[in-house]
Amino acid sequence: MTQLAAVLAVLIVLIPQCAYSEGRINARLDFNSAIVGGAYNAVGLDWEGFEVEIENEFKTPKVVLSGFSIGIRRDPIFGFSGFGTAEGVHRWDEGTYLMLRLSRHFGQSDGRWSIGPTFAILYGIPGTTLDRTIEGPRGDARSDYTHIFPIRNNNLPHVLADTADLATDSALLYPEASLSIRQKFAGGGIVLEFVAGVRVIRFGIVDASSQGNLFSEKRLVIPTVGFRVGFRIY
Repeated sequence: MTQLAAVLAVLIVLIPQCAYSEGRINARLDFNSAIVGGAYNAVGLDWEGFEVEIENEFKTPKVVLSGFSIGIRRDPIFGFSGFGTAEGVHRWDEGTYLMLRLSRHFGQSDGRWSIGPTFAILYGIPGTTLDRTIEGPRGDARSDYTHIFPIRNNNLPHVLADTADLATDSALLYPEASLSIRQKFAGGGIVLEFVAGVRVIRFGIVDASSQGNLFSEKRLVIPTVGFRVGFRIY
């Protein structure tokens, strides 16, 4: 009897969670911009990102949560040749991340319009989008080149690292906080959403010259704006 009561208690908790929620498949395009300043040179970053996610939104929002999403993000290819003064180095890598997003929305009683904060954690392998090298001004002997790169702060599973021919400590974990404004159409079957927020990524900076190399680190708060479209699937 005790075991049966426990099973019923679990079902009472879980079934409403599934029954009173709706799921969507979402796609997001965003635009990001930052300037990473070294000792002698500043490196500008401007890039787009594309995300696809599955979202579960509770029909009755919880106290601190309206829904959550899991998905994948890709940053575009940024190709370059030459690393510092070395010639013939070619890399064509896309950043790839797994994403978990939590959201809380406040809006009209009919649910058509809503606004609220979202918080996401991204974990993956950064590509050359965030890994740049620029030459110093011609005739300036202080700096031959400036190289910037995201500080890897997490580990990859050995299987994935071996498959991708990467070191196990090549992963990047970073947060994103944003504010979204969304509107639902067709009875909630279609959702359009405007998103504005920030990403927080720590960069390493190498200024190389004939006098030696200077290394520094900077944590950047990177603005991001974009839009998301979603289609209900259950």
